[in-house]
Amino acid sequence: MNTRLLLLLVLVLLLAGTFAAARPRPVAALPPRLVDVQRATARWRTGGLLVGVIVAIVSARVGTLGRGLMLAGPLLALCVLLGVVLGELRVTAPPAAERRAVLEVRRVRDYVPRRLATVVVASATLLAGLLVTTTAMGSSDDLGREGRWLARQCSDVLSEARGPWPGSFYSVPLAVVVGLGLIVAALALRQVVRRPRQGSDLAADDSLRRRAAETVTAAAGLLVAVPFAGVAMIAGIGLNGTSCAPASWTALSTVLLLLVPVQLGLGAWCAGLLLGRRRMPAAVS
Repeated sequence: MNTRLLLLLVLVLLLAGTFAAARPRPVAALPPRLVDVQRATARWRTGGLLVGVIVAIVSARVGTLGRGLMLAGPLLALCVLLGVVLGELRVTAPPAAERRAVLEVRRVRDYVPRRLATVVVASATLLAGLLVTTTAMGSSDDLGREGRWLARQCSDVLSEARGPWPGSFYSVPLAVVVGLGLIVAALALRQVVRRPRQGSDLAADDSLRRRAAETVTAAAGLLVAVPFAGVAMIAGIGLNGTSCAPASWTALSTVLLLLVPVQLGLGAWCAGLLLGRRRMPAAVS
């Protein structure tokens, strides 16, 4: 099975999980100005999602040797994050008559969903370690492309090499996209926390901030989970494909293949949060 089919399988499983995770959730009623803010930021998120779908399709079609398909998911999530940032930047302070002076310290951790954020941070850390490992183990293929094959010297006269392998040919551009996306996510969370209060209803304003922070965190989770699942699957199969593989390779392969459904579950969770249908709240007069 080639790289394209493997990653396509990952995306199909992720999509199936998304439909299971995405379900309507009630939203509390909001004051009129906050309804306007919610609608405006939702439009930017939707715009980012639509642009991301187009970018992902183009990436999957033009990328060589499966590299474009591997980057399709992270690029989609990156576009969603950019849409969130642009939407939050469009939120301005209310008219002077609606302002209320409040002395407070708002922190990112007060709005980010802690359980989801913990899983995303842990997955991002594991993905970084995995990419470092696969890059270090990678070898050049028969055309000299660095990091596309996994080679093993079985004896003085016998060696094996096979691919594809998620070495530097794949891991470097993937690390750049994911790293850029995580930076954008951090900036988005900062903007969510620092934007001006939208009236006197602080509880409703905080509710909207938590929704925005959840969206950013979910997009960051999708950014990490999809490539993690793809890299883990390809690396796990590759480590098992060498006839003289050491026991450490077999153990690592088992761990990586077990992580694939875990990351698909995370991806479905995050996609469900991003795509789940929410009832638009009624304005409070």
